[in-house]
Amino acid sequence: MAENFPENDPASQNEAGTSDSNAAQQGSSPDTGSFFRKSGIDPDSPVPVSKKLKLFFFTHYSGVVAFVVPLIFLPILSPFPPEKWQWCAYTLCVMAVYWVFECIPLPVTSFIPVIIFPLTNIMSTRTTCMAYINDTVIMFLGSIMLASAVEQSGLHKRLALYSIKFIGYSHYKMLFAVAFVTMFISMWITNTAAATMMMPIVFALLKVYESQKLYKMYDVNAKTGEKKATPLTSCYFCCITFAATIGGIGTLVGTATNLVFKGLFATAYPKAPEYISFPLYSGFAIPYMIVINLFMYLYLAVYYMGLFRPNSPAAKSVKITAEGLASAKKRVESNIKDLGPISCHEIMVLCLFSLAMLLFFSRSPQVFPGWADRIRNAYGIDNAKFIKDSAVATFVIFLMLLLPSTSTLFKNFKVKFVDELPKGRIPSCLNWEVMNASLPYSFSFLLAGGFALSTAAGKEYSDLNGKIGETLQKLDGLPNAAILFIVILFTIFITNFASNVAVCNVITPIAMQLATKVNVNPLWYNVASGIAASFAFMIPVGTPGNLIVQSAANVPTSHMVIAGAGPTVTTLLFTWLFTYFYAPLIWPTLKENKPEWVA
Repeated sequence: MAENFPENDPASQNEAGTSDSNAAQQGSSPDTGSFFRKSGIDPDSPVPVSKKLKLFFFTHYSGVVAFVVPLIFLPILSPFPPEKWQWCAYTLCVMAVYWVFECIPLPVTSFIPVIIFPLTNIMSTRTTCMAYINDTVIMFLGSIMLASAVEQSGLHKRLALYSIKFIGYSHYKMLFAVAFVTMFISMWITNTAAATMMMPIVFALLKVYESQKLYKMYDVNAKTGEKKATPLTSCYFCCITFAATIGGIGTLVGTATNLVFKGLFATAYPKAPEYISFPLYSGFAIPYMIVINLFMYLYLAVYYMGLFRPNSPAAKSVKITAEGLASAKKRVESNIKDLGPISCHEIMVLCLFSLAMLLFFSRSPQVFPGWADRIRNAYGIDNAKFIKDSAVATFVIFLMLLLPSTSTLFKNFKVKFVDELPKGRIPSCLNWEVMNASLPYSFSFLLAGGFALSTAAGKEYSDLNGKIGETLQKLDGLPNAAILFIVILFTIFITNFASNVAVCNVITPIAMQLATKVNVNPLWYNVASGIAASFAFMIPVGTPGNLIVQSAANVPTSHMVIAGAGPTVTTLLFTWLFTYFYAPLIWPTLKENKPEWVA
């Protein structure tokens, strides 16, 4: 499942791997009356036992799964008494199913290690709990705070509108603008926020075309009156969520999944250099991101708009008159005018956000000595990971909370009379009250639960990784390229049905252990499985963005499956090509079969 991290918007509370089902999140029960009607049962007649059981399961599905799953996996613990690796495997399996079926809130599932590990002598309570607050968790919270500052200022809306104005208003150009503007924005703010922000802009433009009778947004069922998005409407809104997912892989702060596989690697191999640094990761991810986004656009444009097929019905259906183009241009310019001139708030956030990116890239870039390297050398510290990205995020957030969002403060030095002094407090660049009201703190535990599992599975504690590796040695006869393709294919398939963060937490440690058993650098499989965990295009529940555009634009599931089929295939292919051929150019260490930091 994708997405990426949780949003300030209530509709996006599963971007970091939270629930993709509103019913599951809220614990709501289905309408029993509807169940009776569908089952053909007379409410006044006696109910057979089979119907009672069916109704019970229908109503209490989540509770049944939560109760039955721990019983189903009890054979893992045999023969009794179980060893530590068996308890760790049992915990992993239970948590994986809970994460997939979301029978209890995902962050709550993440606390299971705190219960099981101390009681089974795998790790102490102190050691287990230390996994729940570390550099990666702080970095995750910092990244969504930075995104919140951008959203509060409205800077992202200005960027989107000016980009569409610059690129153009034909359907081909608009789709291109939607794809690449959403991708760029999603590199810096969470995927769901990027998708949510772009939707009203696209809605407004499509309504202009509809008002000119150049295009129809919805098909209406003559019997029920139900509205469903037309294929072209589905194309636009699927493009929004797909581009947001793709853009999330561009930087380490683009989606929580990136921070997860980086943290899992650091946890599993603490002696390894910091290979997944901001500049090195972006050096790999940005070209790869642009390529898969381009092919996503081409697929949608060819299939829905007849690109390169000028005589096709699709190409003829998207032709727009000069009057229609003028109306679209007028609407965008009106929206830009409503924004007014760029505000002090936007300028301050832009400067501070740029500062954060500059500090991220220059901290310890590996290609030249960074500012953190120089500080370490000045103190005589050998630990290359002594200063990490969370320090940067925290520093910039502190400045955002401290510095004013307006220039009203300076009136104190200019006014001549008391009545002219500013009234009340001046809001900061990042309004803590606004952010704090919706900041999804709990989902930081979703990341942490994976770190606790990863730590416990290590050789120092349960050595579950060693046991898994023994099983995976059967793949030793396959070439590295084939194994890499299998890992990517399996991850992309699973992530369409489960939280992307949860999938990364479960699959990436196994992939790294597989790498050591087949004598391949584990960093290779870490990056491949970690990035692949973000790509959920075909199914609405695959990522929060898919759900949001489906519900907001009435996109039929069949339309999303068709729209997502092309990007799924091209993403699978290019993920394999880039990780196998391009990644070794960024990380030459991948060619080392067993580096010295692999225990």
